[in-house]
Amino acid sequence: MSVGRVVLVGLAILLGLSQYQLWFGTGSVSELQRLSDELNRQEAENTRLASRNEELMQEIRALKTDPQAIEELLRSRFGYVKEGETFIRLIPDSETKRDP
Repeated sequence: MSVGRVVLVGLAILLGLSQYQLWFGTGSVSELQRLSDELNRQEAENTRLASRNEELMQEIRALKTDPQAIEELLRSRFGYVKEGETFIRLIPDSETKRDP
């Protein structure tokens, strides 16, 4: 076997090892794609949570400064009824009809 052939075989082996690392090893193309997808999902989740945080901050500011906001919260979440008001609860038909 000639020296040129040994060098060629050695280079082919090195090329194969580097290709293996590129496609299947640490930092491979598939791992990079997976991490990129995970990053995109996390950024979308962060955006959603930041928006929710802003909504909550606006609600807190309103509750600190606006008596009507407090009243609305009490009415919607806790069923607050002012003195002199009549509370009427409407029950959908599906809840009133019972099968025997």
